[in-house]
Amino acid sequence: MSKFIDFLEKINTKAAQYANDMEKILYDSPSSAIVEARKFAEIIVNDVFEKEDDIDAPYKSSLFEKISYLSKDGTLDRNIQKSLDTVRITGNKAAHPGENNELADAFKLHKEMYNIAIWYYEVYTTNQLTIPVYERPKPPNNQENVQELVKKQLQQLIASGGLEFVNNERENNVPENSDTPEEQNEEDNTNNMQVLRKDLPQGHSYLLREIRRLKDSSQEAIENANHFSHFKDYLHVDRKVQLDLEKILEKNLESKKGKLILLCGNVGDGKSHLLAYLKQKKPDLVKNYKIFNDATESFSPNKDAMETLSEVLSGFSDQFIDETNDHIILAINMGVLHNFITSNHSGYTYERLKEFIFKSNLFSQSISAHFSNENFDILSFGDYQSFELTNNGPISTFYSTLMERVTMKNEDNPFYLALKEDEKNGIHTMVHENYKLLQNEIVQNQVVWLIIESIVKEKLVISARAFLNFIADVVIPDKIDQVDLMSEFDVLNYSLPNLLFDRSERSDVLNAISKLDPIHYRSIYIDDLVINLNTLSNWYSIIDENIKTDIAKKWLTPLVGKDTLIGYSFTIFIKSFIRLTYLTNATFAKNVSDKTYIEFLQNLYYFNKGQMKKIKEFYEEVKTAIFKWKGSPKKDYVYINKESDKFRLAQKMNLKPTIDHINPNENEVLETFKPTIILAYQDINNKNTIQLDIDFPLYNLLTRVQEGYRPNKKDEEDAIKFMEFLDKLMSFGQKKDEMLVYFKADQRYYSISKDDFGSFVFERE
Repeated sequence: MSKFIDFLEKINTKAAQYANDMEKILYDSPSSAIVEARKFAEIIVNDVFEKEDDIDAPYKSSLFEKISYLSKDGTLDRNIQKSLDTVRITGNKAAHPGENNELADAFKLHKEMYNIAIWYYEVYTTNQLTIPVYERPKPPNNQENVQELVKKQLQQLIASGGLEFVNNERENNVPENSDTPEEQNEEDNTNNMQVLRKDLPQGHSYLLREIRRLKDSSQEAIENANHFSHFKDYLHVDRKVQLDLEKILEKNLESKKGKLILLCGNVGDGKSHLLAYLKQKKPDLVKNYKIFNDATESFSPNKDAMETLSEVLSGFSDQFIDETNDHIILAINMGVLHNFITSNHSGYTYERLKEFIFKSNLFSQSISAHFSNENFDILSFGDYQSFELTNNGPISTFYSTLMERVTMKNEDNPFYLALKEDEKNGIHTMVHENYKLLQNEIVQNQVVWLIIESIVKEKLVISARAFLNFIADVVIPDKIDQVDLMSEFDVLNYSLPNLLFDRSERSDVLNAISKLDPIHYRSIYIDDLVINLNTLSNWYSIIDENIKTDIAKKWLTPLVGKDTLIGYSFTIFIKSFIRLTYLTNATFAKNVSDKTYIEFLQNLYYFNKGQMKKIKEFYEEVKTAIFKWKGSPKKDYVYINKESDKFRLAQKMNLKPTIDHINPNENEVLETFKPTIILAYQDINNKNTIQLDIDFPLYNLLTRVQEGYRPNKKDEEDAIKFMEFLDKLMSFGQKKDEMLVYFKADQRYYSISKDDFGSFVFERE
């Protein structure tokens, strides 16, 4: 007897009977089972109208109209509306035999009926029965093996929901990497030529296993400067900082003098990975070096970080530097290094090292990616960005290549081999669908664009590890199940675009990207899409015109039809449609992109390139913003007191920009640069200089001010460094020689100035 009957038959016998009949014929006649499921939904909906005294069913209304009415009324929550719409839409498709996977659809509706039944029971009865957990219907005993039966109609379906059970069991009981570190290391050393280990039990997904290795919680995520696994070797991407370090090491190969190489940066910027790579792949370059990966690790529990460093670097103290032959690579965080060179050390002094570091401009706004002298080399990881600037916008060779490593279609790629193995075994989940979408070049470019935008706008540091974890997050959904057993709405909810923009709680990266969701953009192009979907009947042509990949079209087309969706169901569709258009249609994405963000990156490029015409234009734009921020009674005058005061005072302000701090980069593609625009101004005597560091949030605010926006108190609090800059800039004005006074009462201006004899002159303007 059906599990539905246990808790439904006493409150709605007819609905329970339809559920029972549906389950009985599910294997023998799935199309008839779908019809019974639709009848079940109609009985439930009709009874809701009977039980809700304050609402009346529309006269001669269809199931679509009734569900729409209850949804608008608020009687149905969004999840039940989705379930009812799934039953209704699948029932409509059943009217076209041969076009659908009927057995898979019947399985899908069986679960949706269970969801509807629970909601109906909990809302309309006070009984306290324990509702059993959901179980997929088992085939009659006289039927052939379920797996063989299903494969005849749906090749990718396996026995009785076995994949969902297997994966849930693995999620709960099996670690993501079940090998111990020792076993994993042995595997890496002995089976380096084996790209994909085929050792999973039947029903387990190889692609899911491989993608999970990208997560932060995976054993592979642990960085160790002394171990570089085969998996990390495959994912390794050469970076400029690595190539520059290799050049330094090659230059120092024959040196007999002491050499200290400082790798300076912050947590998570790849120092450990780089050192492990060199030890494994370029051992001849580092064989003469002692490598210290964490300068805060002490050789003795009685020594703190500074004492440990002093011991490690004693050969490069002022006392021994001329006679040492030590060769050391020291990976160290910027803050620790600054503390070291500004501290006093027992028994040693480090004035020559200190002088070298300050000459390198490591702690200044200047670019100091690499600096060297006779004994020292320094590499600043902070000046090696994870993306490049070009005249046509930002790109990231690093992130793009990492993405290619995971998605490219060749026999050296364990992820791709895992996909093929799963396809051979009939395993097809949203992990596989999302992975295939990510293989699309346009999608990859858009994802990388979003990553760069997040870095610029939110000041994120996204390491290789964080980026790989991000890939896992947007490929692996919350629930793993065969795609053909999922409702059309669940397919959309668990698709890559919605994992990308709707899972802000998963990581800082996804939280930043959620703020870039195209559904929040105000754009005529997005408005046109929404209007067309609401007014045009041929949704197929709208999808075909805007979505540029077949896999994404396949997710949307089952829900096509003007009279098919309403309320939350339509919301899911339109959100997914806009996001898929953004990810697969480069022209659309460009049209709806943040123009202020693009302009900021263009100006950043111009400043690093030293393009004087563009730099001059930018200085003029900032001047306009400064005068509008402070307020200006007339050309070249700026108010120096608050608007709320009884009268306003203004001084003459001749801004004197300087470009002495700009070091032009002649390369067309910029790999090392500061991610902010630095302006500098001098006083009238050229004696004092102040700088303004403009990041994207400040640039965005100043752009709005130029367009007429009036900054409020919160803006001033958020832009505290800019307010401090304005205070300094005001001191460059000429208020000692001349001032304007504006009296609000009579709306008149008066000037106060000194004549040739030093007397004050007060006259009306």
